[in-house]
Amino acid sequence: MTDMDRKKYKKIIYIITALYIAISICFTLAVYIITKNASASLISAVGMAILCILSYALHRADDIYISGIVLQLSKLMDVLVQIDGQEIFLDNEDTVLSKLQNKVIKLSKILKNNSMREEREHENIKKLVSDISHQLKTPIASLKMYSQFLSDQSLPAEKQREYINILCSSIERLNFLSENIIKISRLEGGIIQLNIRRQNLNETVLKAIKDIYVKARQSGVEIRYDEKDKIDLNHDRNWTAEAIFNLLDNAVKYGNKGSIVYVSVRNLGMFAEVSVEDENGGIPYNERNNIFMRFYRGKNSKRHEGLGIGLYLAREITARQGGYINLNIKGKRNRFSIVLFKDKEATAIQECL
Repeated sequence: MTDMDRKKYKKIIYIITALYIAISICFTLAVYIITKNASASLISAVGMAILCILSYALHRADDIYISGIVLQLSKLMDVLVQIDGQEIFLDNEDTVLSKLQNKVIKLSKILKNNSMREEREHENIKKLVSDISHQLKTPIASLKMYSQFLSDQSLPAEKQREYINILCSSIERLNFLSENIIKISRLEGGIIQLNIRRQNLNETVLKAIKDIYVKARQSGVEIRYDEKDKIDLNHDRNWTAEAIFNLLDNAVKYGNKGSIVYVSVRNLGMFAEVSVEDENGGIPYNERNNIFMRFYRGKNSKRHEGLGIGLYLAREITARQGGYINLNIKGKRNRFSIVLFKDKEATAIQECL
């Protein structure tokens, strides 16, 4: 309320008070004129005075009550500003204010959750930028250094070929890195809209096996596919095949010549499982919680080319479809399982867990 509004309000109160007093005086005089009785006039005057006092008291009571409500509402707004969910009114009261309080507390919780989510997303973006810059340093440094070497006119032909091969390798690495970083950024930024529809999961698995087959043959690694069940479920074929391919790529990359990668598709009631099992030796216990992290590479992976984003991408793609990846290690075998729920009801159950 502005100062002008307060002045208008007080002016109205003064006018009403003056009218009440004038009406009281006129009523007292009318009683005296009609009755010609001083006692009756006095009684009417006292009555009007008592009514005036009662009206003033009622006005003050309303003013105090409204001020108290405003104070409580102010505290309730402080709750909203501080987003702490503290109750001002009793929750068991069936009043407008208690209902308003419930709405405000719900709103404060929503705002708090949104604030926390935005903070997490901000931290993820910062970490992603830091990770990308770290990954780009090595190939860019190689390009810069060896391009300077090649500018030397007296450089022998043999060295030129060696440096050109290094440059080509760095360019390939940059290309591979940029493609995968684009995939990560598009997934995390929600730019990609998954084309989820009911289709055959077995065909999706075969698509991934086809993409890795040449690399597996060149590495001397055998892939054995066991189609235990025929399964149709809602999923995005291309991105699910990408997730399965990443699991297969890891198994082939770290596999020894003559080793076998076992792939199977199973129907497990409410959900379907695609498993990729290798013979590459059990992943060390202290690395098992980190292998799905972005750009993480274990101690045994230093001699192999890679960026440490394959398992991360597989997990993100699976999670975007309401599923999850499970790792089971038995002796020298690592078994990665992509679990996808077969219907909407099952997916809803998973989201609640």
